[in-house]
Amino acid sequence: MSNLEVRKGRRQALAVVLGQVLLGAVVAIACLAGWGVRAAESALVGAGIGTGATALMAFAMLRHGEGTGVERAAWSFIVGWLVKVGFTLAALVVALGSPKVDAVPLMAAYVATFFGYGFGAARVGGWNRKRTVGAAD
Repeated sequence: MSNLEVRKGRRQALAVVLGQVLLGAVVAIACLAGWGVRAAESALVGAGIGTGATALMAFAMLRHGEGTGVERAAWSFIVGWLVKVGFTLAALVVALGSPKVDAVPLMAAYVATFFGYGFGAARVGGWNRKRTVGAAD
């Protein structure tokens, strides 16, 4: 990968994480307004799980610099995905096992972080509308 590709990937990963933080905060504020402090705190935990998992995967994938080969990049993706899944499962088990956490706000905010991927891609320009079918990169 070139230095430009690495920088673009890092910018896009940051945009995704920031989008997830924003969406998680919106869900937490809605929970605070509708159901109180405990629901808002639970929503923040859910958003933190989703955002933390994405940040861990992005770090694992983008920790290498310029000149990274295809094989190393592929392994970084696989390792990053495994870290993300492991972290998510462990954090959800711990959070849902806690009597102080409400499951519905937690899961609502966690699911809301999935929409951060689209927000990040749109923010950085990941959806290029000028391409035509069959155009070479």
